[in-house]
Amino acid sequence: MQCRDCIVCCMTTRLNITLPDAVAEKLRAASENKPSEYIERAVIRQMLADDLRKLAEWEREHPEDPGWGRTNDETAEAILFGSAG
Repeated sequence: MQCRDCIVCCMTTRLNITLPDAVAEKLRAASENKPSEYIERAVIRQMLADDLRKLAEWEREHPEDPGWGRTNDETAEAILFGSAG
């Protein structure tokens, strides 16, 4: 079950991480002493950025056929309005 306030499942996993002291100190300050919430947001942002980068790469490798969109528009018009063009 997912709560209404989070974007991921409410189950949690405890992780032990090792950070240099200076980074840990900056994390505590930047997170207002809520490092888990800060790290969660950072990880989600990074995963989204990674996925968007992969999508952009895929789109470069698989360019859209210009006729595809036009054909789909004509089909949609035919279905919605009974005629195309």
